[in-house]
Amino acid sequence: MLNSIRKHKENIRNELRTHLFGKQGLRIRRSVDIENVIVQQEQVQSAVRFKDAYVLQEQIGEGAHSVVRKCYKIPKQRSTKSLMPKSIQVFAVKCFRTDDPEIVNTIIQTFNLQRQLQDIPQVCRTYDLFIDQQTKHHYQVIEYCDSPNLEQVYRNLTLRQKQDTIKQLAQIIAQIHARGISHRDLKPENILIQTEPNLQIKLIDFGVSKRFKYRDTFTEMWTATGTILYQAPEVFLGGGYDEKVDIWSIGIILFQLLCSTLPFYAETISETIEQITSPDPQFQYSKEFLKLNQVQRDLIKRLLKPHPHQRLSAEEIPLHPWFDQENYVDVSSDDMILAQDIMIGERTMSNQIGTEITEQQFQNLMDSLEWGRRIHFIQ
Repeated sequence: MLNSIRKHKENIRNELRTHLFGKQGLRIRRSVDIENVIVQQEQVQSAVRFKDAYVLQEQIGEGAHSVVRKCYKIPKQRSTKSLMPKSIQVFAVKCFRTDDPEIVNTIIQTFNLQRQLQDIPQVCRTYDLFIDQQTKHHYQVIEYCDSPNLEQVYRNLTLRQKQDTIKQLAQIIAQIHARGISHRDLKPENILIQTEPNLQIKLIDFGVSKRFKYRDTFTEMWTATGTILYQAPEVFLGGGYDEKVDIWSIGIILFQLLCSTLPFYAETISETIEQITSPDPQFQYSKEFLKLNQVQRDLIKRLLKPHPHQRLSAEEIPLHPWFDQENYVDVSSDDMILAQDIMIGERTMSNQIGTEITEQQFQNLMDSLEWGRRIHFIQ
């Protein structure tokens, strides 16, 4: 009897395997949450290959495990004269070739996570995933964005544009974190930007993104991944980490925008990691950092706290006075004047600023002002 039941279960598994994979490969159009063992497939078509639905075009980029090319969707009603009518739909496609099951699973997980962020306009959309077990060629069809990345243009941005960039980035990350997902590879190359008519950014490359929360259950992340120059110290120290690694990366990007250099950089990887994990970060003594005004320095230091729980959350970042257009007028802002008055009474700002107000005193004052009362800090 038991043998009969086992045989029946095995037959069911084989039928499912044949149905899902077959000889032509697997096409996934909706979420397949391998990580949380949740399958929400709305359409699986084993008979459809990538080449049946899209036409590959020129290469437009390259990643660690994939090549990015432009592609066109083949219309259902094709003219005999041309495969590319005027109303052709243009997409980008990440092309992988691997038979490593771990990499294939990562591709599927990435597709799944991005599908859960489809309603966020500032996140690059993903449309189709083709897993071909026979040829080992896999294709993830994504939104085509004809915009430069932040690394290419940040030196030409105005201060106001830099403020808008960081503010939008924090708002996007706040939405992603609210859904229990951490990007884990925030850097200028993964931020597309357009400045006209209004500045808008779009976040791309969720290849190492990870779910850290499912419903009310939090899970620590352990894998050392991302780009070293933008990685948080806890990634290297072991013991697990949470979504605050994204906040650290925002701090690195902000430093780069304002100082035109990176806060942590050495000739070797080990020396760079040593700088990042130092309990007393040396960037705060650099000439580039000291040239910034106190409001700018205050925000950077709040993002680059060595202890993750002391960093601002993504929701808190836009509340900082640096983003307030009315109040932010370099060192003569209203908050600065108020802080000055509290510290030195009737003395003039020009004689006292930078001499009697220490960095710690200024940070305490910022916490006591209206902005500080709006959010809660854990020291």
